[in-house]
Order: sequence, then C-alpha cells, then structure tokens
Amino acid sequence: MGYLTQPTLLAFLLQVTALMFFIAVSFVAYRWVREPVKRNRARQALELLGYTETEGLAGEEVAESEQLVDPQKSAVVNEYRLRHYIWPVFLACLLTFIVYAIAHPYAIQFGLWSGVLEEVIDIFGMDDVFPRRILAGRILFWGFIGAYTYSVHLIFRRFLSYDLTPSIYIFVANRLWLAMTVGAIVGVAVGTLNNAAGMSFDVNLALVSVILFVIGFFPDHGLTWLVSTAQTILKQRWNPSKELNLSEVEGLNIWQQARLKQEGIENVQNLAAANVADLVVSTPFTVNQIIDWIDQAILTVYASQNQLESLEKVGVRAASDLLTNTHEGRYLAELAEAAALNKSELKVLKRSLESALNMTLVARFRWQSSLDEEKIEEAKNIVPVQTQTVIRDQLFGRP
Repeated sequence: MGYLTQPTLLAFLLQVTALMFFIAVSFVAYRWVREPVKRNRARQALELLGYTETEGLAGEEVAESEQLVDPQKSAVVNEYRLRHYIWPVFLACLLTFIVYAIAHPYAIQFGLWSGVLEEVIDIFGMDDVFPRRILAGRILFWGFIGAYTYSVHLIFRRFLSYDLTPSIYIFVANRLWLAMTVGAIVGVAVGTLNNAAGMSFDVNLALVSVILFVIGFFPDHGLTWLVSTAQTILKQRWNPSKELNLSEVEGLNIWQQARLKQEGIENVQNLAAANVADLVVSTPFTVNQIIDWIDQAILTVYASQNQLESLEKVGVRAASDLLTNTHEGRYLAELAEAAALNKSELKVLKRSLESALNMTLVARFRWQSSLDEEKIEEAKNIVPVQTQTVIRDQLFGRP
C-alpha cells in the first residue's frame, strides 16, 4: 500500500487544476448569473437616497467623456467588463499554483524550491526520519489550506451578495502569498521553540500546523504576533497609531470589515468620513446598514471612551441619537444626568457632532421613516438646510 502515498506528477496536476478550476468557474458563473441582477439592486439602493436617475445600470457601455454628468442626475454607475477580470483571475490562479507547488512533496523532492524552504534550521529535530524540506513544506501546506479555505468562503459570500468584483481575485492572490510568507516565519519560530522546550514531535507538528492554518485564515494575526515578539525581544515600546479598529462599530463582522477595507476604509475615522454614495454603489450593503455604521462611527470618533460607555448605557449608540435628543438644548440636562456626564462637556460634544462630515445626510436619512414626527423635524434642523443640488454634489464628490 506504500505506493498510495507516493507523490506523483499526475496527483499534483489533478489537485492544483481542481484548486484553480474553482476560481475560474466562480468568475464565469458570476458574470452569467449574478451580475445582471446587481444593476437593479444598485438602482433601488440609490433611489432610497433620493436619486431616481442613473446611467450605466442597464448594461450599456458609457463613454469616458460621459462619466461626469449633470449634477441634477444622480450618478454614473459602470459595471465591470470582461477585460477587468482577466488579469485578476489569472493572478489568483497563478499564485494558487505557485504556493501549492511550494508545499507539495512532488515539487519538493526534485529540489525545485532549494533556497526557499528552510533547510538550515532543524525545526522539529527529526533529521533521522524526515528531510527538513519535507517538514517545512508540510507545515506550509496547512498555511495554504487556511488561506484557500478563507478565499473559497469569501468568493461564495461575494457571489451570493452580488459583489464578486475583480479586486476579490487580487485579494485572494495577495492572501495566499501573505499567508505563505508570514506562516513560514511563524512556523519556524514556534516549531523551533517547542522543540527546544522538549515537546514531542507529533504534538509540535500538530500545534504548528494548527497555528499556520489560523494564520492562513487571518494573516494579520501572524503579523501582529511577529511585531509584538520582535518589539519585546528588542525592548522597544509599542507606539500604535491613533486609529480605532472597525471592530469598535456594532454590527460589523470580520467579513464586512474586510469588504470595507477593500474600499480604502481601514478604521473608524475613515468610515465616519466615507462617501456614502460610493459605498451604496460599490458594496453589497444596504443603505440602512451603511448609514447606521457611519452614524456610530461619527459618535465613536468625537466622543471619549467614558462618554461612549455612559451614553450606551442610556440607549444612545449613534451620533444622530444624541443630536435629536438634545436639539436646541432640550433634554440636554436630563441626558447628562441620566448618563452621569458633565453637561458642559456633553454640550461641546453635541457642537462637534453638528459639524461632522456626513452628519446632515445621516441624520435626515435615519429619521425619514420614523414614526416620531417631532424627531423627524428635529433631524431636518440639526444643521443648516442645504439644497438638494448641494447635497448631491457633496455625495458624489463633484466640485
């Protein structure tokens, strides 16, 4: 039965072809089945924001000279064409082939990756049983499986949400390579330390494999570990940048955070100042979701941690909640007392929120369907009234 485990060229080619086949088929299926429906979803979402005229949503080509439209119209929304997908899909398939080949015994046994796989350090102390390069490739295989599993799940999610854009395939290619690189460094470090501590080979290999699978799924965790470990060894003080993670916003899971990051929204500050119309058109999220997240982000950016915790206890979780409950100074004292906050500080916070970018749009949309007529009127008057044309220009970034 030993021949069943012998790595062969046929086995390698069948396996890697199947892995790449899924990526290519996902693109074809999305173009034929899901993308036509996406246009109608984008049009309906824009109509919720009051934009009834759209161009480029019916599938027709729109000339570059027509990209800037009359401000009285809502927006030009172009779909991705075949040419936009060719390079990203090819890159994802190519990186799948390369990364899988690095970890596959058939490629390793011919010395194709000599100088790439670790052969200087005896990671697991098993030179008399397994070649070092085979063990290094084995742990990297689990890093690849973690990254590929994440990628498959991501593609499925984006397919179902009408959001399988070309950038997804570039993201998949980047994750495969990042997982392999970070996983290799972490695997060598953890495996060597466990071996030096006297851990048995089987337990050590299993533990490192699990760690690399997780790093493949979440490469950022591996990078964080590497940075913190290096700083501890070098006795450097941690100096984080002044940014708030997207996880601070309620209702944003890891998949939604990853999607926002692909739009250049890396933290809460970015989210608070995001272009609402761009997010509505470019992402699969509903208008209600986007408005709610931005509403929370604005309050998170301007309020202190103590203020956030105190306001949350009395049901104020977003900027528009605070403004509509304290419009023209009413209920300000009651809110300050209920939340055990200084009235003067709360008043300063209110003034700051009034000047925040996106606050007008968020407040008006948040309460436009409210059953409380008084609150609707308050929301309309939170900041000076702007004309519809000015709001439209602001939304779509027109001068």
